[in-house]
Amino acid sequence: MAMKMMMSCKQAAALLVAREDRDLAMSDRVGLRIHLWACKACPNFEKQLLTMREGLKQWRNYTQQDNLDNEAV
Repeated sequence: MAMKMMMSCKQAAALLVAREDRDLAMSDRVGLRIHLWACKACPNFEKQLLTMREGLKQWRNYTQQDNLDNEAV
């Protein structure tokens, strides 16, 4: 049986985005880990996604606190 080729950057990016919303299957996690190890660009994209997630989390907390402050006035 021939070994499957490493996933493309496009596939890896799709899995990185999907990972934000759901748990990945074990085969996808392993394939993604291998790809991230071998690729120079995709780990940067992963860091960008993590930065955006953290920024959005802070923004949500900020707007919730802002709404609470406005209701107290």
